[in-house]
Amino acid sequence: MFTIVEKEELASSVHRMRVEAPLVAVKAQPGQFIILIIDEKGERVPFTLSDWNKDDGTVEFVFIEVGRTTRALAQLKEGDNLAHLIGPLGRPSHIDSFGHVVCIVSGYGIAGMVPTIKALKDKGNKITTILQVPDQKNLFGEEKLKEISDELILAAGGDGGFTNPTALKPLRKLVERHPKEPIDRVIAMASFCLMKLCCDITRPKEIPTYVHLAPLMVDGTGMCGACRCVVEGKNRFACVHGPEFNGHLVQGWDVLMARRCTYADEIIGQQSFQCSSCSQW
Repeated sequence: MFTIVEKEELASSVHRMRVEAPLVAVKAQPGQFIILIIDEKGERVPFTLSDWNKDDGTVEFVFIEVGRTTRALAQLKEGDNLAHLIGPLGRPSHIDSFGHVVCIVSGYGIAGMVPTIKALKDKGNKITTILQVPDQKNLFGEEKLKEISDELILAAGGDGGFTNPTALKPLRKLVERHPKEPIDRVIAMASFCLMKLCCDITRPKEIPTYVHLAPLMVDGTGMCGACRCVVEGKNRFACVHGPEFNGHLVQGWDVLMARRCTYADEIIGQQSFQCSSCSQW
């Protein structure tokens, strides 16, 4: 059993949870994820790791209440146990001394990007983070991102970045100043819509852009094929070949989005899963 040692509500329907999982904590790296099952009758759900501690053997993740399982997870308390937790899964993010790295985050990606930014800073990179949120009610992670970034740009307003991604405006301004003020790498951990549009902005200037794909997953080890995506004309599984991919080589964004909408009727915030209706698509 995996005991919940900390639980905190960060914003409306957004929760942080820390769980005892020593075998996962000792191996975890930035960009990787876990899959957990709440009880013996529960489904497998993936979450990107937002922190871990090898000394006390705990791992941390942030989740948003969007369906039956995440609602049930939100009802658990400190001291409760999860039936199963496996990880770390996926390939870690590529960390190196790039120079100036621009990170775009929204939703679940806000917490998941923190370990990657920390690791990039440790390599001496300059970090500009663009944080997209729909409003103050849904704002979380701002102080942490400000602490670990050289510059934090808050892109608030609109509808949360689904039909009017507010993060695109500051990204365009940064890209326009390139290469006079160079950008050496862009990393996006956000909605499919926002990540696809970010790639469209950076592609003309050939700025290396990497995205974290989080399609539907079942087993998380490459056996089911539910998370398949097409990268450079080849089928890839986000769970074992990713989740980080070269965004300029990702194809079939509309297919990824359609698959994400498969269970939209069971989702609380359905709008966040309807990027295919985006006016900028």
